[in-house]
Amino acid sequence: MERIGLIGGTGVEGRGIALRLAMAGCQVQIGSRSEDRARSTAVQMNQQIGSQPVGGAENREVIESSSLLFLTVPFLHAAQTLKQHESQFTSDQVLIDVTVPILFDKGPRFLTLEEGSGSELLRTRLPSEVPLVATFKTMPAELLSELDVPLECDEFICSDSPQAKERVLRVLQRIEGVRWLDAGPLRFCRSLEGMTLLAIGMNRRYRVKGSRFKVVGI
Repeated sequence: MERIGLIGGTGVEGRGIALRLAMAGCQVQIGSRSEDRARSTAVQMNQQIGSQPVGGAENREVIESSSLLFLTVPFLHAAQTLKQHESQFTSDQVLIDVTVPILFDKGPRFLTLEEGSGSELLRTRLPSEVPLVATFKTMPAELLSELDVPLECDEFICSDSPQAKERVLRVLQRIEGVRWLDAGPLRFCRSLEGMTLLAIGMNRRYRVKGSRFKVVGI
């Protein structure tokens, strides 16, 4: 069974992903720079679930003990986080990038990157033997924590490693209410990250918080 960890898992998206995975029967560890913060957040999450499938530890310990690692820090800190922990990653792990390069300083705007997408940039910061998978790019972070609300959407997964993509899909397909669509190689994240900005704009225009995507015809 895959050992699932979340780097920087105490934020909104990290908590939501951990909760959905825990509800799907996975054992999950959330990480933080502060072990106390990770542990206290895990206790709160387990109270919400009504069982104890979520553990908390310092990021370093989570990386060393996990086979699937979700990177859930804000994008602006993502490259620095990978640099800080690069010596801990091993070739039998998969890093799952859920970050999106959107800034909110003057309203939401896309951060233009030379590499083409945030995931492609982070690929260059990761040891070459560690595969990277990108997903959860277009799913509303707040919605993930609302366990009584069905997700009822499609979500996309990209990677240049078919084997890593399959490993991640075997776990994610346990989450109810989501159809996971293979969106191709990592460069297609350029479109997915733009879709996130579109969803944010739609949320604001229509005064909702949970707009998400479904693809018809597949």
